[in-house]
Amino acid sequence: MLEVSNVSKSYFSGNQTRKALNGIDMTVSKGEVVGLVGESGSGKSTLSRVVMQLESADDGSIAFNGQLVTRKNRKSFYQASQLIFQNASAALNPSWTVREILLEPLRTMKGDREAHIRRMLGRVKLSETYLHRYPSELSGGEQQRVNLLRSLLVEPDLLICDEIVSNLDRLIQREIIDLLLELNREMGMSILFIAHDLPAVMYACDRIYVMKDGRMVDESVKKDGVFHFSHTYAKRLFDSVLGNRMKE
Repeated sequence: MLEVSNVSKSYFSGNQTRKALNGIDMTVSKGEVVGLVGESGSGKSTLSRVVMQLESADDGSIAFNGQLVTRKNRKSFYQASQLIFQNASAALNPSWTVREILLEPLRTMKGDREAHIRRMLGRVKLSETYLHRYPSELSGGEQQRVNLLRSLLVEPDLLICDEIVSNLDRLIQREIIDLLLELNREMGMSILFIAHDLPAVMYACDRIYVMKDGRMVDESVKKDGVFHFSHTYAKRLFDSVLGNRMKE
């Protein structure tokens, strides 16, 4: 479904050049939940922005369902993919009610938009009473559910989650991740799950990529509930949690 091939991205500051992405290759297949991990500054979020055409790659290509994604044709790509950011409160217009927030991505939809929203509310475990609230009246977990629902309303084939549970406590993290996995099963939606929380990634994902200093250094597929890494950095990164399940 998603294929990232030899993507590089540099930033220039004065006389210095920083290589944020260096020859990145990555795939996400239909219905797959793929993790992307690495320490802060490894290039994870830069890669998500480049994939979503929020920033341009210096080299390489991004294809979706066999078609190259460019700034010129990104509208059709956006109809089939959604990016969810870490800070849900910043992503929600504080002067709009939840209803207004959810109606916005459906402005070109034909048919009964209100009925569609009401049908989808149950998918993220929210009742209709939330439609009349403002973001400030919601907890962090509720804000992220609204943020998630806004992306799900257009029924994407691919959901890119960039650190979406990092600001939540462990119990709410588990609820959001379980919700994503349920939606993955029900809708066949592919998920790229970007996070620095290793237990959460190991719990949620079928396959994990490991980034370091702008490079993809390792990849592992879950077998019998366990990931095995070959690169020294990846082994060290996962040593303390490898084989453990995410606990309540």
